[in-house]
Amino acid sequence: MKWLAKYFLHQPTVRKHLSLFFIGILLGIASYSFINFDGLQNNWGFILSAFLGLCVTYVVHFSNPFIDKFVPWRKQPGLRMLTGIVMHTVLGAFFVYGGLWSSEQFFSTITLFTKNTNDALVKIGILLFSAALVYNILYFAFYSYQYYSKGQVLQLQLQRKQAQLQLNALKSQLSPHFLFNSINTMSSLFQKDTEKAETFIRSLGDSYQYVLKKYNDPLVLVKDELEFVQRYCFLIRTRFGEHLTLDIGLSDAVLHSKIPPLTLQILVENAVKHNVMGPSRPLEVKITANTQEICISNNKTKERPKMDSLKIGLQNISSRYELLVNKPIEVVDNNHFTVYLPLIT
Repeated sequence: MKWLAKYFLHQPTVRKHLSLFFIGILLGIASYSFINFDGLQNNWGFILSAFLGLCVTYVVHFSNPFIDKFVPWRKQPGLRMLTGIVMHTVLGAFFVYGGLWSSEQFFSTITLFTKNTNDALVKIGILLFSAALVYNILYFAFYSYQYYSKGQVLQLQLQRKQAQLQLNALKSQLSPHFLFNSINTMSSLFQKDTEKAETFIRSLGDSYQYVLKKYNDPLVLVKDELEFVQRYCFLIRTRFGEHLTLDIGLSDAVLHSKIPPLTLQILVENAVKHNVMGPSRPLEVKITANTQEICISNNKTKERPKMDSLKIGLQNISSRYELLVNKPIEVVDNNHFTVYLPLIT
């Protein structure tokens, strides 16, 4: 039995109701001692006051969600506190005065208002108003602390998720497969064109330096991301020939806007992965923008065989935009594959 009682006492709901029960009874008895309706201490007065205190405590507790629904703390804290004070005072007065009047009617031998009735009523009103005022101040303090704590926890969770998404994007750019192909390309270039091989090495080094330097930043300038994309396109052209064109038409205002790092590069890389490039089927990538979004579009040449799209790159980009600015990206897949990315100023 002891372990069963201990189990129930550790349940949040049980503990909440036990707290409300004891607080209501103690407040009712304390109020009776303070007001002392008929000037005499009697058991019925204690019992009635304890019951009324319990009723008022539960009514106030369960009225809070309804008040919060119509006047939320977060949007209107001042009005919410005033509404709570007024509503709790009115509800408390209704139950207390109603309970005292009912006891007079059903138990005619008990008269709580025979002496100084007006004085007792005034004392009850002042006591209810004071209790409602103190309760709402404490409730506001508790709500503020709870809201702040939840905000801190949520912020940490979002930061962790953002870091994980950034890390996933980084892993995709540092894949051993891409590095192995780049090394093979360098080896071939050293046998044919050492000057181009040196340029290739510098572009590869700059690309990895950008990835390692910027992946931890939530946002980067569009112009910095474009420089990285141009280096990446140079590496691809060196490997596959001049069958990839990159057409950029962005204003200075757009170039100084911001986007999540590795965003444009992932989209260009997806275009390269999912299309076959050749003299008769060149891959054309266009990057344009308006005042609100940047557009990355590529033509469809011929889909690579056995290339199942898991859309991991798009999911990564979409998740980061939702975390950073709570804005969705738009994907249009018809004759061209186009992705619209919201600009961040």
